[in-house]
Amino acid sequence: MRRLLMMVIGNLCIGMAVSLLRLSHFGTDPFSTMNLGVSGFLEVSFGVYQLIFNLFILIIQFIFARHAIGLGTIVNMVGIGFISDFLVYGYHELFGSSPLFVTRSIFLLISVVIVGIGVAFYMTADLGISPWDAMPLVIQKISHNKIPFVLARMMADILGVVIGFSFGAIVGVATVIMAFGIGPLVQYFRKHLAEPLLRNHHKALPVSIHLNK
Repeated sequence: MRRLLMMVIGNLCIGMAVSLLRLSHFGTDPFSTMNLGVSGFLEVSFGVYQLIFNLFILIIQFIFARHAIGLGTIVNMVGIGFISDFLVYGYHELFGSSPLFVTRSIFLLISVVIVGIGVAFYMTADLGISPWDAMPLVIQKISHNKIPFVLARMMADILGVVIGFSFGAIVGVATVIMAFGIGPLVQYFRKHLAEPLLRNHHKALPVSIHLNK
Protein backbone atom coordinates (compact mmCIF):
# COMPACT_ATOMS: atom_id res chain seq x y z
CA MET A 1 0.00 0.00 0.00
CA ARG A 2 2.84 2.38 0.80
CA ARG A 3 4.52 1.65 -2.54
CA LEU A 4 1.20 2.24 -4.31
CA LEU A 5 0.74 5.57 -2.54
CA MET A 6 4.28 6.63 -3.39
CA MET A 7 3.76 5.74 -7.04
CA VAL A 8 0.56 7.81 -7.22
CA ILE A 9 2.10 10.81 -5.41
CA GLY A 10 5.19 10.57 -7.62
CA ASN A 11 3.15 10.70 -10.81
CA LEU A 12 1.04 13.58 -9.48
CA CYS A 13 4.26 15.49 -8.77
CA ILE A 14 5.54 14.79 -12.28
CA GLY A 15 2.26 16.01 -13.78
CA MET A 16 2.41 19.18 -11.69
CA ALA A 17 6.03 19.75 -12.70
CA VAL A 18 5.22 19.40 -16.42
CA SER A 19 2.37 21.91 -16.06
CA LEU A 20 4.65 24.42 -14.30
CA LEU A 21 7.29 23.97 -17.00
CA ARG A 22 4.69 24.63 -19.70
CA LEU A 23 3.60 27.80 -17.90
CA SER A 24 7.21 28.93 -17.43
CA HIS A 25 7.89 28.96 -21.21
CA PHE A 26 11.48 27.91 -20.49
CA GLY A 27 11.02 24.54 -22.17
CA THR A 28 10.05 21.15 -20.76
CA ASP A 29 11.58 17.70 -20.40
CA PRO A 30 12.54 16.00 -23.71
CA PHE A 31 9.51 13.69 -23.85
CA SER A 32 7.05 16.50 -23.13
CA THR A 33 8.90 18.72 -25.62
CA MET A 34 8.37 16.15 -28.36
CA ASN A 35 4.71 15.63 -27.50
CA LEU A 36 3.95 19.33 -27.15
CA GLY A 37 5.49 20.00 -30.55
CA VAL A 38 3.62 17.25 -32.39
CA SER A 39 0.31 17.78 -30.54
CA GLY A 40 0.46 21.49 -31.33
CA PHE A 41 1.12 20.75 -34.98
CA LEU A 42 -1.81 18.28 -35.10
CA GLU A 43 -3.99 20.66 -33.05
CA VAL A 44 -4.95 18.05 -30.46
CA SER A 45 -4.59 18.35 -26.70
CA PHE A 46 -1.30 17.43 -25.09
CA GLY A 47 -2.96 14.81 -22.89
CA VAL A 48 -4.75 13.05 -25.76
CA TYR A 49 -1.69 12.94 -28.00
CA GLN A 50 0.62 11.78 -25.21
CA LEU A 51 -1.77 8.94 -24.36
CA ILE A 52 -1.95 7.83 -28.03
CA PHE A 53 1.83 7.94 -28.42
CA ASN A 54 2.33 6.12 -25.13
CA LEU A 55 0.03 3.33 -26.31
CA PHE A 56 2.17 2.98 -29.42
CA ILE A 57 5.48 2.73 -27.58
CA LEU A 58 3.86 0.51 -24.93
CA ILE A 59 3.71 -2.15 -27.66
CA ILE A 60 7.47 -1.82 -28.13
CA GLN A 61 7.96 -1.97 -24.37
CA PHE A 62 5.83 -5.13 -24.17
CA ILE A 63 7.94 -6.83 -26.85
CA PHE A 64 11.40 -5.91 -25.55
CA ALA A 65 11.03 -4.87 -21.89
CA ARG A 66 7.82 -6.34 -20.55
CA HIS A 67 9.43 -6.84 -17.13
CA ALA A 68 9.31 -3.05 -16.73
CA ILE A 69 5.50 -2.91 -17.15
CA GLY A 70 3.35 -2.52 -14.07
CA LEU A 71 0.60 -0.43 -12.54
CA GLY A 72 2.97 2.53 -12.45
CA THR A 73 3.34 2.25 -16.22
CA ILE A 74 -0.41 2.69 -16.75
CA VAL A 75 -0.77 5.53 -14.25
CA ASN A 76 2.17 7.39 -15.78
CA MET A 77 1.19 6.98 -19.43
CA VAL A 78 -2.46 7.87 -18.85
CA GLY A 79 -2.22 10.44 -16.08
CA ILE A 80 0.69 12.80 -16.72
CA GLY A 81 -0.63 14.47 -19.88
CA PHE A 82 -4.15 14.97 -18.55
CA ILE A 83 -2.94 16.22 -15.15
CA SER A 84 -0.76 18.75 -16.96
CA ASP A 85 -3.58 19.84 -19.30
CA PHE A 86 -5.97 20.26 -16.36
CA LEU A 87 -3.56 22.38 -14.29
CA VAL A 88 -2.49 24.58 -17.21
CA TYR A 89 -6.13 25.13 -18.19
CA GLY A 90 -7.04 25.89 -14.58
CA TYR A 91 -4.23 28.43 -14.26
CA HIS A 92 -5.31 30.32 -17.37
CA GLU A 93 -8.94 30.27 -16.25
CA LEU A 94 -8.03 31.68 -12.84
CA PHE A 95 -5.21 34.07 -13.70
CA GLY A 96 -5.61 34.78 -17.40
CA SER A 97 -2.56 35.35 -19.56
CA SER A 98 0.93 33.96 -19.19
CA PRO A 99 2.74 34.72 -15.91
CA LEU A 100 5.39 37.42 -15.49
CA PHE A 101 9.08 36.62 -15.88
CA VAL A 102 9.65 36.46 -12.12
CA THR A 103 6.70 34.10 -11.68
CA ARG A 104 7.89 31.98 -14.61
CA SER A 105 11.34 31.72 -13.01
CA ILE A 106 9.79 30.61 -9.72
CA PHE A 107 7.72 28.04 -11.60
CA LEU A 108 10.92 26.69 -13.17
CA LEU A 109 12.68 26.30 -9.82
CA ILE A 110 9.65 24.68 -8.17
CA SER A 111 9.16 22.29 -11.08
CA VAL A 112 12.77 21.07 -10.92
CA VAL A 113 12.39 20.21 -7.23
CA ILE A 114 8.94 18.65 -7.68
CA VAL A 115 10.00 16.49 -10.62
CA GLY A 116 13.03 15.30 -8.63
CA ILE A 117 10.77 14.24 -5.76
CA GLY A 118 8.18 12.77 -8.12
CA VAL A 119 10.61 10.63 -10.10
CA ALA A 120 12.31 9.50 -6.88
CA PHE A 121 8.97 8.32 -5.45
CA TYR A 122 7.86 6.75 -8.73
CA MET A 123 11.14 4.85 -9.16
CA THR A 124 11.46 3.74 -5.54
CA ALA A 125 7.93 2.31 -5.57
CA ASP A 126 9.19 -0.07 -8.31
CA LEU A 127 5.72 -0.71 -9.77
CA GLY A 128 6.63 -0.30 -13.42
CA ILE A 129 8.05 2.49 -15.56
CA SER A 130 6.58 4.56 -18.37
CA PRO A 131 6.97 3.42 -22.00
CA TRP A 132 9.32 6.35 -22.72
CA ASP A 133 11.52 5.54 -19.73
CA ALA A 134 11.70 1.96 -21.02
CA MET A 135 13.02 3.02 -24.45
CA PRO A 136 16.69 3.12 -23.30
CA LEU A 137 16.25 -0.45 -22.03
CA VAL A 138 14.87 -1.39 -25.45
CA ILE A 139 17.80 0.27 -27.25
CA GLN A 140 20.23 -1.45 -24.92
CA LYS A 141 18.62 -4.84 -25.55
CA ILE A 142 18.40 -4.43 -29.34
CA SER A 143 22.07 -3.40 -29.47
CA HIS A 144 22.99 -6.48 -27.38
CA ASN A 145 24.37 -4.14 -24.68
CA LYS A 146 26.74 -2.45 -27.12
CA ILE A 147 24.95 0.81 -26.33
CA PRO A 148 25.01 1.39 -22.55
CA PHE A 149 21.92 2.63 -20.74
CA VAL A 150 23.18 6.18 -20.15
CA LEU A 151 24.04 6.66 -23.84
CA ALA A 152 20.73 5.10 -24.88
CA ARG A 153 18.89 7.53 -22.59
CA MET A 154 20.75 10.48 -24.09
CA MET A 155 19.96 9.25 -27.61
CA ALA A 156 16.25 8.99 -26.82
CA ASP A 157 16.14 12.41 -25.12
CA ILE A 158 18.06 14.16 -27.90
CA LEU A 159 15.74 12.62 -30.49
CA GLY A 160 12.74 13.82 -28.49
CA VAL A 161 14.09 17.38 -28.31
CA VAL A 162 14.93 17.45 -32.04
CA ILE A 163 11.45 16.21 -33.00
CA GLY A 164 9.71 18.63 -30.62
CA PHE A 165 11.76 21.60 -31.80
CA SER A 166 11.11 20.67 -35.44
CA PHE A 167 7.37 20.92 -34.77
CA GLY A 168 7.63 24.25 -32.98
CA ALA A 169 7.96 23.29 -29.30
CA ILE A 170 9.90 25.58 -26.97
CA VAL A 171 13.42 24.36 -26.22
CA GLY A 172 15.04 26.32 -23.42
CA VAL A 173 17.04 26.18 -20.23
CA ALA A 174 14.49 23.86 -18.60
CA THR A 175 14.97 21.35 -21.41
CA VAL A 176 18.71 21.27 -20.75
CA ILE A 177 18.20 20.96 -16.99
CA MET A 178 15.70 18.13 -17.41
CA ALA A 179 17.86 16.28 -19.91
CA PHE A 180 21.15 16.43 -18.01
CA GLY A 181 20.64 17.68 -14.44
CA ILE A 182 17.73 15.78 -12.96
CA GLY A 183 19.63 12.53 -12.31
CA PRO A 184 21.63 13.74 -9.27
CA LEU A 185 18.54 15.41 -7.80
CA VAL A 186 16.50 12.24 -8.18
CA GLN A 187 19.23 10.19 -6.51
CA TYR A 188 19.36 12.68 -3.63
CA PHE A 189 15.62 12.49 -2.99
CA ARG A 190 15.64 8.71 -3.32
CA LYS A 191 18.34 8.37 -0.68
CA HIS A 192 17.12 11.01 1.76
CA LEU A 193 13.34 10.96 1.28
CA ALA A 194 11.76 8.17 -0.77
CA GLU A 195 13.71 5.16 0.51
CA PRO A 196 13.52 6.18 4.21
CA LEU A 197 9.74 6.67 3.86
CA LEU A 198 9.36 3.28 2.24
CA ARG A 199 11.67 1.58 4.69
CA ASN A 200 10.01 3.02 7.80
CA HIS A 201 12.66 1.61 10.13
CA HIS A 202 12.76 -1.71 8.28
CA LYS A 203 15.04 -2.96 5.56
CA ALA A 204 14.34 -1.17 2.27
CA LEU A 205 12.72 -3.14 -0.50
CA PRO A 206 15.06 -3.76 -3.45
CA VAL A 207 14.57 -1.52 -6.47
CA SER A 208 15.10 -3.57 -9.60
CA ILE A 209 15.19 -0.77 -12.18
CA HIS A 210 17.65 2.09 -11.93
CA LEU A 211 17.27 5.05 -14.29
CA ASN A 212 19.24 8.24 -14.71
CA LYS A 213 16.42 10.52 -15.45
